[in-house]
Amino acid sequence: MSNYGNRPNGAAPDPSGPGKRLEHGAKPPLSPEEAKRRRERRIMIVMIAVAAVMVIAASAVLLYNRWFKKPSLPPGPVSSGAPSTSLQPGETPEPTLDIDAIQPKVGGVRKSDSIYTFLVFGADVASGLTDSMMVVTYDVANQRAAVMSLPRDTLINVRRWNKSLNAVYSSYKDPAQGVEALKSEVSELVGFTPDYYVKIDWELVGEMVEAIGGVWFDVPRDMHYDDPTQDLHIHQDKGYRKLNGDDAMQIVRFRHSNDGTAISDITRLGIQHDFLKAVLKQTLQIQNMTKITQLADLFGRRVESDLQVENILWFGSQAVFGGLGVDDVEFFTMPFYGASNDRNARYRGRVYPNQTELLKVINEKLNPYEEKVTIRQLDLIRVSADGNTLSSSTGVLADPSAGIPPVVNTPEPTAPPESEPPASTPPVESEPLPTDPVETEPPPASDPPPETAPPAEPDPAAEADPGADGASQ
Repeated sequence: MSNYGNRPNGAAPDPSGPGKRLEHGAKPPLSPEEAKRRRERRIMIVMIAVAAVMVIAASAVLLYNRWFKKPSLPPGPVSSGAPSTSLQPGETPEPTLDIDAIQPKVGGVRKSDSIYTFLVFGADVASGLTDSMMVVTYDVANQRAAVMSLPRDTLINVRRWNKSLNAVYSSYKDPAQGVEALKSEVSELVGFTPDYYVKIDWELVGEMVEAIGGVWFDVPRDMHYDDPTQDLHIHQDKGYRKLNGDDAMQIVRFRHSNDGTAISDITRLGIQHDFLKAVLKQTLQIQNMTKITQLADLFGRRVESDLQVENILWFGSQAVFGGLGVDDVEFFTMPFYGASNDRNARYRGRVYPNQTELLKVINEKLNPYEEKVTIRQLDLIRVSADGNTLSSSTGVLADPSAGIPPVVNTPEPTAPPESEPPASTPPVESEPLPTDPVETEPPPASDPPPETAPPAEPDPAAEADPGADGASQ
């Protein structure tokens, strides 16, 4: 029932009641022209918003095309026609081959057009020798990567006296020739030629660490070394902490301690692998894509490559937005044997490939082609047990003298020392001989001659076998 009927006769409605509020909130209806103008304003606002979004999108596309550019795969070699077979676990390597049996490197059909391979290396500041070398295969579609480090003391089949892999690049005055020579030698180890090369200045590592705000890393050991000639001073304590760019450079360059001890090349590679994982984990965070200008400047100054900076940044963007994680990148070292460490060994301390294991990791993790790599695509060195001679899986050494054992110098026999002549003495006069015969005692009687043994009886067996006498003579 309405409350209006309960009010006293003649009483006015309560001005604070709901009816009064509705009366004040009501708006007069719009005329057709006003409604039309309002619709036009709304359409204009929407169009301005759409135009703004389009401008932003276009700018983003232009910036992306400016900073990120997908590279084109270089033309690969034609297929060698070799059967798609490889060594299986438990099989032994093929015997030494004749040089004419060497086949071209694998090529032809790739497993995917999104698989790329790289040769990454850096040079030592002091010696100029190649300090670190890695073969990298990156499957962009599946976001998987494999990184195989090549020990710098790996022996290769070359004519020059220094047969270590790290001496290839520096053996050429022209850097372009050095790069091609290094790619060629690496192809002898892996059976295919990497698509691209990336030569880095190790200062890039430190500057990248600074750019991304530092890296948390567990330093595996105390590192203390000073070399005033290189202005190199390394002082890092063992333990987990956040490293800046200078710390990073000390970690990757450490090899010797002030106390004279040194870590092996393989141990050093392991430390570098762990550190690169830490850097990768920090770099692959999406917020670092805001530092694209700074990273582009670093790559432009610190990287030499047949890739453009835009190509390198494209790979980085694919890794970040594609979800590549540290666990998706596998780091390992080329399977190898160590040469003899005997102080007299000619190739003391050098390493050479473990053929069976190397073929396995090549085909399972690195080879971008459908064709399998076999021993016939490789030129691998072996070292003799004493560490003094080399042989090649091709059967031919570029330096034939490397297969000849060195001449061992034996000391020449020394002549006995000359004795001094006896001192001269005055002559001694002898007594005169007697003129009369002197009787002497007769010689003692000799024992009678022994009796001769009786002749042996003939052996019937010997008489029966005429050849027995001849055999006993």
